[in-house]
Amino acid sequence: MAVRRGAIVGAMTTYLVERYLPGRDQAWLEEALGRLPAERGGVAYLGSIYIPEDESCLCRFEACDAEDVRLVNELACVPFARITAATELAVHDTRGDSR
Repeated sequence: MAVRRGAIVGAMTTYLVERYLPGRDQAWLEEALGRLPAERGGVAYLGSIYIPEDESCLCRFEACDAEDVRLVNELACVPFARITAATELAVHDTRGDSR
């Protein structure tokens, strides 16, 4: 079980929400993402990566299912193209490796 903000919740999955934003800038995106709640209905917004060259954005959420993630994004009126489950991979520090 995962513990989040003092509450115990069931097994959570990380989801990526893909956004394609032609003609929109970072200021527009920040305002739109500001409408997303940090946590609502068992969905936690974990942050975003803006890719200006591609006019796109990837947002990370933690939730029990993709439908909950879709609902939170629709209620906040933040457009998206796709929601997919993702697996986060650990970063291995090899700087101290003397091989």
